[in-house]
Amino acid sequence: MKIRGLIQIILLAIFTLPTASPAFEIAIFKSKNLIQYNDAVNGFKANCQAKFNEFDMEENSERGLQITKLIREAKPDLILTVGVNAAIIATREIKDIPIVFAMVLTPGNYNLSGGNVTGVSLEVPVKTQLYTLKSIVPKVSKVGVIYNPKNTQDLIKEAQKSAKEMDLILVAAKVDAPSDTTRAFRAFSGGIDAYWMVPDPTVVTQEAFRMILDFTYNNNVPFIAFSKSFVDAGALVSLSPSYASIGQQACQIAQKILQGGKIAEIPVQSPKGLELTFNINTAKKLGLENIATQAITFAASEGYKISVSQ
Repeated sequence: MKIRGLIQIILLAIFTLPTASPAFEIAIFKSKNLIQYNDAVNGFKANCQAKFNEFDMEENSERGLQITKLIREAKPDLILTVGVNAAIIATREIKDIPIVFAMVLTPGNYNLSGGNVTGVSLEVPVKTQLYTLKSIVPKVSKVGVIYNPKNTQDLIKEAQKSAKEMDLILVAAKVDAPSDTTRAFRAFSGGIDAYWMVPDPTVVTQEAFRMILDFTYNNNVPFIAFSKSFVDAGALVSLSPSYASIGQQACQIAQKILQGGKIAEIPVQSPKGLELTFNINTAKKLGLENIATQAITFAASEGYKISVSQ
């Protein structure tokens, strides 16, 4: 009886012990409440063990400043920013807490590196995009692109170098405003085999996208975009990051920092988990029904997730 009673006391003590609290505190600071942002946050939280405090600036700068003040006073071990506006405000206002950003396109445009900042870019490397295009549409030779030099001059220079390595000709047309898009088509008068969309704010507008989409339909030209949303709207194919995977990747960076890694030695990373999306209706419209087989085969060989839009 004494032994049984002793066992009961031991078991009671074990099951009433306080659970260990997470060793680290992480503030999660979002630009706004988007499904894509929440997917990244969920990917982060699923892979990182910590106490999380979440904040949403609701795309309001004043609210963002108030939040950064609260975070600065709370002094968490690390900050995860999600979206470009949260990243910009946090890096400007907070200099003594490590910041890892996620869901930011072209972070180089916002000086989001160095000091106490690093993260995961939303941008798929140019070479990977062009390689994908050539793999899915093997006969492609001339690739058209419209861009504003003020926004994406460096990106186009990088693309020209990558295109040359792949025996592709990049036909680049400059614009200053979305309304210049129709005029830019003159650069393609000699013919192009595909159109490549870059994340240039001048071109990524509803007005410009519609004009480009109509041009590709009228000229039977495959259209590769950088986001699934454009494929849903009619572009042929896109190669874009998995948002949950970006969150997981950001967690890996955060863990390195929390374990003593120096941010200066952790460069901004390109996204690793990629998804290939193609529009089956657009493929039929362009007479490229075989795109499905080629896309699936290519995605499988590269380890990409694949999805179909229609």
